[in-house]
Amino acid sequence: MTTKMEITGEIPENPIVIEGFPSMGFVSTIATRYMVDELGMEQIGWIKSDRVQNIAVIHGSTPMHPIRLYKKNSIVLIFSEVAVALPYTREFSDMLGKWFNEIKPEKVILLAGISGKGTDKEHEIFGIASGGEFDKELKRLGISEIEEGILTGISSELLLNCMDSKIPAICLMAETRYMPDPLGAASMIDILNGLLGLKIDTRNLIQKGTEIEKRFREIAEQMKKGREDHKGIGEYSPMYG
Repeated sequence: MTTKMEITGEIPENPIVIEGFPSMGFVSTIATRYMVDELGMEQIGWIKSDRVQNIAVIHGSTPMHPIRLYKKNSIVLIFSEVAVALPYTREFSDMLGKWFNEIKPEKVILLAGISGKGTDKEHEIFGIASGGEFDKELKRLGISEIEEGILTGISSELLLNCMDSKIPAICLMAETRYMPDPLGAASMIDILNGLLGLKIDTRNLIQKGTEIEKRFREIAEQMKKGREDHKGIGEYSPMYG
């Protein structure tokens, strides 16, 4: 079987596609799941593959495929609760790239988390755009562009595919240190609100994230007290994801 897509609903014409495969801090997964719930998105398909763990996820007493497609108005969302191993990212991105060429999206937005050294902003969002209008959008929204570095995983493969196919694309990356990181996901949704004119209320996500982050800070502080000589604690690079 390898990897194939099953479409059960109607795809909007020239949709805005948002990709949310798991990444560091699960920020992309948390953000896209929150969008599905808050926007009341309709499931329109799924992706089946023997390249990922064969599981059924249960939501509302209903078994579901772990990689699903949703839509709301002009937005099509690729939501995944399982990660794609690095050796198979090319297979997934080629399949999705072929699909993009069929549905001709207006734009593609890729979501990811990256480890990062603390900046002046909490959970800062970094961006890489394929050019055109997205370069202006990065500046308008105050998103820091990554000038040098390496992006790995399925988001990077899809970004290159979109560039080759001349599909406008942007990769948004939330700085994260925690697992999971709802606050990083909330920052990402705030940017999507500004980018797409959405009005998703992130207060519930922020409240939950603040509680989780507090617990992780306490755990990290306890570890640091017991291992003061461990220089690796707190060392991150914002340039690599």
